[in-house]
Amino acid sequence: MAPDDFSVKVLTTGYWPSYTQLDVRLPDEMLRCTQAFKAWYDLKNSRRRLAWQHSLGSATLRAKYGAKTYDLQTNTLQAVLLLSFQSDEESLGLSTLKERLNVPTEQMKPLLHSLSCGRYKILKKQPASDKIKETDTFTINPSFSCPQRVIRIPMATIEESHNPNRIEEDRSIAIEAAIVRIMKARKVLTHQQLTSEVLSQLAFFRPNPKVVKQRIHALIDREYLERDENPNQYKYLA
Repeated sequence: MAPDDFSVKVLTTGYWPSYTQLDVRLPDEMLRCTQAFKAWYDLKNSRRRLAWQHSLGSATLRAKYGAKTYDLQTNTLQAVLLLSFQSDEESLGLSTLKERLNVPTEQMKPLLHSLSCGRYKILKKQPASDKIKETDTFTINPSFSCPQRVIRIPMATIEESHNPNRIEEDRSIAIEAAIVRIMKARKVLTHQQLTSEVLSQLAFFRPNPKVVKQRIHALIDREYLERDENPNQYKYLA
């Protein structure tokens, strides 16, 4: 079954901050969408190569627990992980999930932590603890319940499995990518409008507005953006 809604943002490589690309193995329903878009894009742009950056995507999954239905707002990798369970009863270990998603351990652990150890325990982890280990197993949590119908699932970061400097670098890259993506679509925004949209898109780790401002200035220095005649307003540079 294909998703009800699917949208793509395309940006020229030269105007996109660099970051590590993950070759994620998508579930069939997502793969059909990306293949259909690629086929259309290739017909329109025969001299360009399309590369998917799934780590920056977002998704909304409709999930039913008993009589209640929830809209789970996730990033694309969280959605792919949840869709990798082929039944509610299936129990999967970390190594099996890594193979199914083709995602390294350093990215897989935070994904699993966000879904099994955070505020919203969509997955049930065995044994129960607040750390992800290679021997842990996971199932869809049959007893999950929440008073809210729409649930935004934040993306957790596990300090034990990451270099703090790398975390900061990855977040800076994600912030810059969001800024460029937003400005390419909107062309001109005030500082407050741009910051608000960046915080909304990156709610899974809630960047500090001061850091967003620093990344905006860095992009101005590298000529991705420029200040408008109004010093509190930015323009996108194509």
